Amino acid sequence: MRLTPQQRHHNETRIREAMDRLLRVDLPRGGRCDIKTLARESGIDRTALYGTRPYAHLREEFETRLTVIRQAGDSPDPRDG
Repeated sequence: MRLTPQQRHHNETRIREAMDRLLRVDLPRGGRCDIKTLARESGIDRTALYGTRPYAHLREEFETRLTVIRQAGDSPDPRDG
């Protein structure tokens, strides 16, 4: 089933909101700052974030932002240090 442009925009908004929460250390109970938790918190299937799937660019953005944070000596996940 194809997504409408409105559905895709809504999903992207949810993913970005979840991304922002995770990167500012607002982790859900039992969650980490990772793709699995990002998918769960945004309510999408994790496979939609890989390969040529619709939201792969958002996974790449998340990973880039996470790398920048870690290179600065910080970690959004206290269990990483």
